[in-house]
Amino acid sequence: MKLSKTWFTILVFGLLAVFPYILPSMEHFQMLSARWMAAPFPGWAPGALERIFLRPRTETPVVAAPPVAPTAQVETENELPQPSLLTGDYVGKNWPVQDMVKEILQESADDVSIQDFGCAMSHFYESLLLTEEKQGITRICHFGDSPISGDLISGAARTLLQNKFGDAGHGWIFIAKPWDFYYHEGIRMEGKGWKVSSPVLPGGGGGSFGLGGASFTSGSPSAYSRIRTTSKGEGSAVSRFDIFYLAQPHGGSFTAYVDKDPARDFSTQEQTRSSAMVSINVKDGGHTLKITPKGDGSVTLYGVALERDDPGVVYDTLGMLGGTVHHLTFFHGDTWIEDLKNRKPDLVILNFGTNESNYGYLPYTEYTHGYSLVIHRIREALPDVSILIMSPIDRGARDDDGDIVTIPSIPILVAAQESVARAENVAFFNTFAAMGGMGTMARWYDDQPRLVTGDFTHPSYTGAAQLGSMLVNALLKGYEDYKKNLAGPPCAPPGEVAKTAPASDR
Repeated sequence: MKLSKTWFTILVFGLLAVFPYILPSMEHFQMLSARWMAAPFPGWAPGALERIFLRPRTETPVVAAPPVAPTAQVETENELPQPSLLTGDYVGKNWPVQDMVKEILQESADDVSIQDFGCAMSHFYESLLLTEEKQGITRICHFGDSPISGDLISGAARTLLQNKFGDAGHGWIFIAKPWDFYYHEGIRMEGKGWKVSSPVLPGGGGGSFGLGGASFTSGSPSAYSRIRTTSKGEGSAVSRFDIFYLAQPHGGSFTAYVDKDPARDFSTQEQTRSSAMVSINVKDGGHTLKITPKGDGSVTLYGVALERDDPGVVYDTLGMLGGTVHHLTFFHGDTWIEDLKNRKPDLVILNFGTNESNYGYLPYTEYTHGYSLVIHRIREALPDVSILIMSPIDRGARDDDGDIVTIPSIPILVAAQESVARAENVAFFNTFAAMGGMGTMARWYDDQPRLVTGDFTHPSYTGAAQLGSMLVNALLKGYEDYKKNLAGPPCAPPGEVAKTAPASDR
């Protein structure tokens, strides 16, 4: 019997799809895997789809308490078998933080404030005091995952701080959208023709990704980026565009247009590879910036920072969709340090944990080392900068009864981050406890309007505004306490532990 062309094509395609599951050497060509399919569902176990999507919810939310580890002994990665996501194992099961977890679960939302280990926030408060006295600009760089990538929590915080201390500009924005869920409050942007590279994108690996974790490369004059301010409100004025790019041998040039002013050409060619920045000063007000490669070679751009000359606060949103603190370790240390030096933030916020809570397995030493490595690089660039670890928010899933419960990995990740903050003498803000702790996603989902989306992971616009307000209130409380104690003894600087980077930093 002769097969038709259609059936022959289907047969060949089916065989090609099956081979990667038969030949171990072709494993990375598998179209589906248990890990990929299970990853979106925390605490995966047989029947999870039915529990999450099909079972009705009861009226009273129930929370799942995290298990207590049998011992505080830290086990190495080699001593632990690699568990399957299908077994119900989850990140943090054997982490030595159970005592801290108990304290976190007992913490009242009303008692949550920024824990300032080693007087880590002093530099930020000093800068904020000068800004309040109309003597300077205070810059904040907020790194994080998807709620930050969409400028949700950070956008609300920016508005509140600028209303109180002054609008010194919108801050950092990528050259173009690196991923679909990328949005900035108060700024309009568009771009096309760029090849995007990022550690959170397929094939990203390690490299020079600029300040925010994505680079944009093209040598064609048809590629472009257009960034414009809004007509009123936040983001409506700018006095200077700071364009961040990769300087490198054989680098091409790019052309920048501001409104209808004459074009300006900038070369990215240098003898050595490094991060660089060029500024374009404009009259304070609303403007449109357009950037295109000139066509004389490949150009790699990172982003643009919009600032004003007026005293106030600048709040950089630096979120990566699907990002973790581990992704920051993929940045080339030297170029990222240069980017931080060029940006000169007074406060760096590290706000991760949402995506790590999905992991079926993550060694404690690897997780904490990643945070330490990132903190050391920040301090190498900016020895006096304030650093704040901001914990992930609550995250929920439906249990066997259909109730929305806190997934067990969240409080464990919060405790691990607090332990890093203590060890590295940086500040810590427990967002999880501040929003209500265990079971918050169930309560927020039942609120009207809802404060969380149907994935029980991402805040709604209204929920993000509440989270941004919680962060700002905590910062302002610490700031007021700082001002009250100005007449007292000076605060001791962070310990020497932060000055020596881990051996694997380079």
